[in-house]
Amino acid sequence: MTIAKRMDDIPFSGIRKIFEKVGAMEAAGHEVIHLEIGRPDFGTPGHIVQAAKQALDQGKVHYTSNYGISELRKAVADKLRDENQLEYDPESEIIVTAGANEAVFAAMLAIVEPGDEVLIPCPCWPTYFSCVHMAGGNPVPVPVNLSNGFQLDLNNLKKKIGPRTKMLILNSPNNPSGAVYPKEIIEQVAALVQEHGVFLLSDEIYEKIIYDGASHISPASLPGIKQQTLTINGFSKAYAMTGWRLAYVAADKELISALIRIHQNTVSCATSFAQWGGLEALVGSQKELDAMVMEFERRRDLVYQRLRVIPGLSLAKPQGAFYAFVDISTLDISSYELADLLLNKAKVAVVPGEVFEAPKQSWLRISYAASYANLTRAMDGIEKVITDL
Repeated sequence: MTIAKRMDDIPFSGIRKIFEKVGAMEAAGHEVIHLEIGRPDFGTPGHIVQAAKQALDQGKVHYTSNYGISELRKAVADKLRDENQLEYDPESEIIVTAGANEAVFAAMLAIVEPGDEVLIPCPCWPTYFSCVHMAGGNPVPVPVNLSNGFQLDLNNLKKKIGPRTKMLILNSPNNPSGAVYPKEIIEQVAALVQEHGVFLLSDEIYEKIIYDGASHISPASLPGIKQQTLTINGFSKAYAMTGWRLAYVAADKELISALIRIHQNTVSCATSFAQWGGLEALVGSQKELDAMVMEFERRRDLVYQRLRVIPGLSLAKPQGAFYAFVDISTLDISSYELADLLLNKAKVAVVPGEVFEAPKQSWLRISYAASYANLTRAMDGIEKVITDL
């Protein structure tokens, strides 16, 4: 009796390993500052919670359409049209999913054949690799560098395209680097995928969390590539709804026809009353979202200013999301060792860069989705530990 061979390529989430370790420390009475997990520390805005409660009170607790409730799909289509210059039919080109993770997984199963290659700019969200492996494909890292702010190097990308290339993944704003791809890079990527006839998966989950006047561009809005592009977005990060497990994927109806069959046979439909909360998130007040982004920017500035002056650390100023990706290569310590040291000595939880398929063992991802006061304490602890090395 053996488990499937494919599981050899599916590690337990490195982020979750740390999260579980921190949970055990907290259960033992230790106070730990969470800078390891990618979740806003804010509560879900009250009007969204109230909409879900009302749906429960009204008995909206049964299966919905596999595609999601029509009201939410219509709101998603309106949002994509008004904010992203994307036209999608809410009846046949949008699926409401159980989080963006499910949308990525469904896309891989629906498109990637065994042996196909998926190009992934790295460092990246590690689940991309796992989803490609589960579909029988081969993830191909496309390294990006601190020297140019983790922007995609088009020459490097071209070298990675081969006869088995099936898909390219873009994630902007980016986890873990905080980079936001400018329009000129998105245009070059669009021309490249059109030339080579590969699919483009655009993960836009951090779209709303963006700073310094940077602009988010949805690749599918550019001429000629909408038919081969899947746009994935959701509610977890922008509206502090990580536990609601609610997202969506928009694509050409032929692609959606394939994805819906994966969705039908895995989760059937996203949680009914959560969908009503998602509807309110899109059509209701955006004041709390705007306030959260302003606070994230304030925290970003604190973390960036503190880390950049600590000897041995280098980083680019994040333009989006809520992470700093820090180069520790000049320190005589591995990222795993330093992460353990910070956790044990400073009670600060961070994630080693190898978790994000970083090209070398000398990075840390630090989330600033924590209170300003906790971030100040965490920066003090990080500075002391590194100074004492």
